[in-house]
Amino acid sequence: MKIRSFGGICVSQSQFNITVKDGTMIEVKIDKANNETIGIVHLFHGMAEHMDRYNELVKALNLQGYDVLRHNHRGHGKNIDENERGHFNDMTQVVDDAYEIVETIYDSHFELPYIVLGHSMGSIIARLFVKQYPQFANGLILTGTGMFPKWKGIPTMVLLKLITIILGKRRRVKWVNQLMNKSFTKKIDQPQTESDWLSTKREEVNKFIDDEYCGFRVSNQLIYQTVKYMMDTANVKSLKQMNHNLPILLISGKDDPFGEYGKGVKKLGKIYKKAGIKHITVQLYKNKRHEILFEDDYLTTWQHMFEWIKKQILKKNKVSE
Repeated sequence: MKIRSFGGICVSQSQFNITVKDGTMIEVKIDKANNETIGIVHLFHGMAEHMDRYNELVKALNLQGYDVLRHNHRGHGKNIDENERGHFNDMTQVVDDAYEIVETIYDSHFELPYIVLGHSMGSIIARLFVKQYPQFANGLILTGTGMFPKWKGIPTMVLLKLITIILGKRRRVKWVNQLMNKSFTKKIDQPQTESDWLSTKREEVNKFIDDEYCGFRVSNQLIYQTVKYMMDTANVKSLKQMNHNLPILLISGKDDPFGEYGKGVKKLGKIYKKAGIKHITVQLYKNKRHEILFEDDYLTTWQHMFEWIKKQILKKNKVSE
């Protein structure tokens, strides 16, 4: 991939807005590698947060030789229509936004590996992205990804669909959002906040709470779409259309409720294998919660991720470091 030149100015180390097909404005950032670029990482953030929370990881990736492309999903970000905050109507549209952003910024031919890194809701978007565009990415990294067993996921999906019908798709209902967070803190002994499930590090939880662009209420439809496509992208028949040679890395904390405390993440890995995906790696970390990229000893987690990219993607694509 080469970055396109807009009006003779190379878009590098910069922040700008892209207006996608339906007129929605998306905030985008590109951070260039410190030296020669060996790959591109496209970062998909999670629910009710934003791309700037990953600044330190981006710097580390730049030091490793990766350009990092990141954007705020529709309904998220800083300079957006507040009436749209916390809402999107269809996750397939969010996936198309990501694809349009890459197509707008980069030349169509891929000279370097393109890797999608998605966290939490962003990991569901990433899972759907590589399903909708099976030949586009050279690698997929899922952190804090979600996976519910059918007995839990299907009734949850039906209930959320009913809520969208009865209360409306765009409504940000307080008790629905609270119920979601409370279900995630039920195994934490005396949680201090409803966000304690995010991390064992009090400072990280407080940073999330204190960030005015995090933790806002999300719409009934956004929650429904997240669960819907979490289930869809964990269906063997649905995954048959994926690129079977795509290397996939799943990283999660064993105390992360969104991944069923590691059990769901292991199950997802098995489902990928059953669907014919050849290269699956699952890395689970003890005593770590949802935001695995910001947890205690996060540098070790990052290093494991960097080593996986080198082994599974760079060497296979014959990229010299």
